[in-house]
Amino acid sequence: MQFGRLENIEQLDFVLPEDHPGNTKYLKDSKPSQKPEVYIGCPVWTDRGYIGKLYPPKTRSEKFLHHYCRQFNAVEVNATHYNIPQPNVIKKWKEAAVPGFKFSPKFPQNISHRKDFFERRELIDHFLGTIYGLGKNLGRSFIQFPPYFKPDQMENLYHFFEGLPEDFEIAVEVRHEDWFNQALVLEELGDMLHHFGIPLVITDVSGRRDVLHQMLTTNEAFIRFTGNDLHPSDYNRINDWVERIVKWLEEGVNTIYFYMHEPEKHNCADLATYMIDQLNQLTKLNLNPPQLYSGVQKGLFE
Repeated sequence: MQFGRLENIEQLDFVLPEDHPGNTKYLKDSKPSQKPEVYIGCPVWTDRGYIGKLYPPKTRSEKFLHHYCRQFNAVEVNATHYNIPQPNVIKKWKEAAVPGFKFSPKFPQNISHRKDFFERRELIDHFLGTIYGLGKNLGRSFIQFPPYFKPDQMENLYHFFEGLPEDFEIAVEVRHEDWFNQALVLEELGDMLHHFGIPLVITDVSGRRDVLHQMLTTNEAFIRFTGNDLHPSDYNRINDWVERIVKWLEEGVNTIYFYMHEPEKHNCADLATYMIDQLNQLTKLNLNPPQLYSGVQKGLFE
């Protein structure tokens, strides 16, 4: 994920912002769950750097997903942003998954990056019909709008949500600065998303701290985190996120999706493993940590 990447991060303040004040309104009817669902994963399962780290040595590519699904409980599927998979591919994904595993497919760019995105009903229906083939392994999908997608599209965004099936779970990511530098605009977006029960994606990336808005429009959070090659600050940032997630669970958030991104994809496994270990130490979630075949820097940055 190149969005917001910086070459030099040494002087950057990575402290997590306070929660958005609107959270009090959006979570007022939420209560802590006895069994919250926390999904932590990576953006791909196909990276060959996972061989000997996340997958057994000499694992063949056709077995990558099989092993991934037994190491993590979720994956962000960016491949669907470029092409809608054929039904036989979806069938293979589902067969490789285990009960409780979740896929989070990204909406095709032929929808999200078109000015008439809300009118592309045939393509939307085709995409939804395809990913519904994942059955119970279909998690919350997300649509990522381009940096030029501005708040003047608010009404069209409403029509888009209005046309989605009620049982379809989606999160929304916006990037243009005007969504975040005008409090009333962000509040209007938050109110609309809350009305439809849709989370606003929280993006934690070095070069755009405004998209780290900390607004929870529902009792579910969807976070996309971009690290910096396992720099020590990556671990410190994850420590802060673990504390924030514990707080949110106590305040009534009952589902968390947290997806790791690193310039070298295989490093996502190290950081995600570290996060799971830290969460297990502070909560009773008892998440299953991956069993890495090569060492992860556990405890060095606690």
